Amino acid sequence: MTASSTPGHDDHDALSEWERRALADIERGLIASDPRLVRELSRRRRYRSAPRWWPVSVPTTGLLLAGLLVLVLVGELLPASWWAVLGLVTVLVVVPWLLLAATEKNGWD
Repeated sequence: MTASSTPGHDDHDALSEWERRALADIERGLIASDPRLVRELSRRRRYRSAPRWWPVSVPTTGLLLAGLLVLVLVGELLPASWWAVLGLVTVLVVVPWLLLAATEKNGWD
């Protein structure tokens, strides 16, 4: 099996010494010329290092669960003839929650 010509993670000699120096010079130039960019890139890296499995915040999820729990409890108390109204109320709870979840700033945009 032949080795790939594309440098990978295991290829420590992927860059020549000249390329490493050139990249270091570019990095120093960016740090000196635009510290705000460096701060922004450093901040974003922290958020992207461990992606969350649930895309919305805990308060937003808790709001949905509390609303649905209330609807389940009310559904238990209401006769079956009122379940259509309960379905409408459920939609009125879930749709605003979806809008809130879609517009919430979670830090890894």
